[in-house]
Amino acid sequence: MSTVQTIRGPVDSSALGRTLSHEHLTNGVSGMERIPGLLRRDEMVDRCVEALERVHSFGIDTVIDLTPFDLGRQAWLFERVAERTAVNVICATGVYRWIPPIYFDWDEDEIASHFAREITDGIEGTGLRAGILKLAWDLEYRLNEGMPRFTPRGLLEKTARAAARAARATGVPISCHTRATDELGTPLLDIFEDEGLDLRAVTIGHSNDTTDLAYLTGLARRGALVGLDRFFSRAEGYVAQRSGIALGLIRAGFADQVCLGHDASPAGLWGRWRDPNPECWTLVPDSEVPWLLAHGAAADDIDGVLRRSIRSTFEAAARMMGQ
Repeated sequence: MSTVQTIRGPVDSSALGRTLSHEHLTNGVSGMERIPGLLRRDEMVDRCVEALERVHSFGIDTVIDLTPFDLGRQAWLFERVAERTAVNVICATGVYRWIPPIYFDWDEDEIASHFAREITDGIEGTGLRAGILKLAWDLEYRLNEGMPRFTPRGLLEKTARAAARAARATGVPISCHTRATDELGTPLLDIFEDEGLDLRAVTIGHSNDTTDLAYLTGLARRGALVGLDRFFSRAEGYVAQRSGIALGLIRAGFADQVCLGHDASPAGLWGRWRDPNPECWTLVPDSEVPWLLAHGAAADDIDGVLRRSIRSTFEAAARMMGQ
């Protein structure tokens, strides 16, 4: 067992229950709260609470929010939502795809110290403490043009090493947005391994953007969690295709190393704000899970992908602290 920080305070890892591994209460850009008229704060809170209560009715107990500051994290939103929901919400420190210039001249240890402060001391001067680290590698990993010190790949690798050091120092796991078609989980795991990280404390996310089971089982064999955390439609063919990836990993014996989510937001500024969707986090429990059960997955497999995998990554991370 280990202690996990949520927006309502610490809980035991055994109390996380069924968990969605990669979601966003909101999204946008750092500083968006300072743009007059952009945020409808009361409506954002209402949308988040409604979505949380809706998904709770489908048996989900915990939602992991992976919105670092540069993706539009809003501490005030977490504080207000915490007052109105019984769902565990875990918020993140870390960095999104486009590395902010403040990190350009910081070394790995300086960045790690910043991440660690948001885990141990709090976020933006509040009592909220991050419970997980977010890291994002996408198309930018391919780009090498520019000044030698500021190449996208060099900056991404620097923040990856910083995240690994912060994870070891504070005992929290890392969850990664990746471009699965470029198999970016592999170089990330190489860096984390080089930094002495227990790879069981790492989730390689957005992995259901590829159907390459050789790549996905390779991640799992190294110990990582495989985040199948993009799920956007109830269309029959889409549900079968995305759920089939999960079933393939379950049949390969990796149910306890798979986690599920949507990468969706009820109050995000990316996408169509005028179309509220309180059902955005229900597709996994209401469509994917029934499909899996109907196609050979056992109830214990569902507990593996929704419950045990998440608990194990937090407990693996906690064991690293002080090593």
